[in-house]
Amino acid sequence: MNPAWIAWGAALLPLLAVHTAYWLSADAGYVPWCLPYLDGCTSISRAARHGLPNLLFKGLMLPYAAWLAATWALVFVWLRLLRPQAPRRTCTVLILGIVAAIFLVLYATFLGAEGPAYQWLRRYGITVYFSFTVLAQMFVSALLWPLATVPRALRRAMACLCALLLLLGLASLPLQHYAHDADAAIDALEWTYALLMIAFFPLVALAWQRTGFRLRGEIVRKAASR
Repeated sequence: MNPAWIAWGAALLPLLAVHTAYWLSADAGYVPWCLPYLDGCTSISRAARHGLPNLLFKGLMLPYAAWLAATWALVFVWLRLLRPQAPRRTCTVLILGIVAAIFLVLYATFLGAEGPAYQWLRRYGITVYFSFTVLAQMFVSALLWPLATVPRALRRAMACLCALLLLLGLASLPLQHYAHDADAAIDALEWTYALLMIAFFPLVALAWQRTGFRLRGEIVRKAASR
């Protein structure tokens, strides 16, 4: 089986969930109409907090968390085949990815619930999901960097994407204190950050195709034995 469509789904499913939830929320008057990537008129959480948008967001993102975990499991198998001499780093990728998926469940489950405890759980969930996902992507990029079997353009694209995500994460710190409209700036950065984060998975899909990665029982057993 060609697993590339699984990696593509890891990008397209959240893209569909977030933008459909925003469109429905803006249509219902929960949030204003704008270009959230530029205007920062709402956060992703506010766009999916109420009514039908909340139900749709949860209905897509909770199953997506399992899809994401499966994607990271396949990344682990692939890396074990390509870098058998780096078992600890490949296992780190798997652990970071699975933990990120678990905390995405925590975030989506309590999105829309009222109360300070639920707000803390949402914030904790989304923070761990974002940070652990990007850390896993950085490990993947570092593991692939010396491999000539992966096209140089893909390796550079992954490295540049990870560097940009790191810079955006660091940029959020001064924005919170010095931006003219800090809330709007942070919201716009959050939309951009989320988009760039999921853009990593199509690069993985292309790398799988270029390295001839296929999902077969003997391949999984071979990777697990290394």
